[in-house]
Amino acid sequence: MEKRTDKELMKLIANKNTHALKALYRRYEIQIFNFILRNTGSREIAQELIQETFTRIWFAAHTFDQKRGNFKGWIYTIALNITRNEMSKKEYSYHFLDVDEIPESRHQDEDLKNESPDTILEQKERSHVIANALGKLKPYLREVIILKNYQQMKFREIAEATNIPEGTLKARYHRAIALLKKYLDPKECGGNNPCVT
Repeated sequence: MEKRTDKELMKLIANKNTHALKALYRRYEIQIFNFILRNTGSREIAQELIQETFTRIWFAAHTFDQKRGNFKGWIYTIALNITRNEMSKKEYSYHFLDVDEIPESRHQDEDLKNESPDTILEQKERSHVIANALGKLKPYLREVIILKNYQQMKFREIAEATNIPEGTLKARYHRAIALLKKYLDPKECGGNNPCVT
């Protein structure tokens, strides 16, 4: 199963093959979880929403059409819509929490074992500052930064996932970068430390 393409797995999932769904889950679990976590700031919500994302894939697999776009764009569309819906509920707000422990890969914890305590602390502090700066962005600006910088998606793929024109996304991206530079500049905050709330 692991060697099959996304398209092949989706055909199997459309025929209710649970092994194919498990293979697809293993393939995308970390990147989709990190995407949701960076958008919600809550590990608990991210765990719920990743399950909902793959449940929706299970039930909507028959609607996936390779001719209309690639699978990566399709899965991010589902995850993004689920996340937006959840975060728009009244009991939640877009308060961004520190997510410095997000695993970028299954091997990240092993990689950190080789680092000095000072280096690890510095990385965590930097992550905390960046997380707070991201949290200050409006959701539509934060989404494009996360998809472009953290999920390594091209503007074309982001446009496909969000149904927003590339030109609009590029303008949002540049606006978000300008705001992040401002939030991370100590001079803008009147002190020696970057803007941290």
